[in-house]
Amino acid sequence: MKRLLRSLLTLGIVGVASAPGATANDGFTNADVRGPYGFSLDGTIVSGTTAVPVAAVGVFEADGNGSLTDGVRTLSAGGVVLHQTFTCTYTVNPNGTGSAVCTILSGGTGTESFAFVLTDKRRAVPFVATNPGFAVRGVSVKQ
Repeated sequence: MKRLLRSLLTLGIVGVASAPGATANDGFTNADVRGPYGFSLDGTIVSGTTAVPVAAVGVFEADGNGSLTDGVRTLSAGGVVLHQTFTCTYTVNPNGTGSAVCTILSGGTGTESFAFVLTDKRRAVPFVATNPGFAVRGVSVKQ
């Protein structure tokens, strides 16, 4: 009887861990970031001795293979409003953390780097900028 109960308990634990949507030890991949996302960010960028407040909202499309395309954002930096387009490459680690490097294509120039983590059953992606002088945070949410 004890053996049967132990076997059923073991099967139950394995069944829960392998069920769709299970998060215990199932790992994350680039494929977990796929489809359209909306995002917002805010913070400060330090330029020389000047701290400039920034905020933005936008959208992008993730291909599930490590690329973000069709990125569009409206950025307010110190009261100056810019309409920008961008692309990014990203990597998702097995523990759900990741990084992205984005290139501004229009409405400015430059490269921005971010660290992120997948949360809320892979639907929300809080992030922080990792460029020196950027104190920026935000969240992307699957649409």
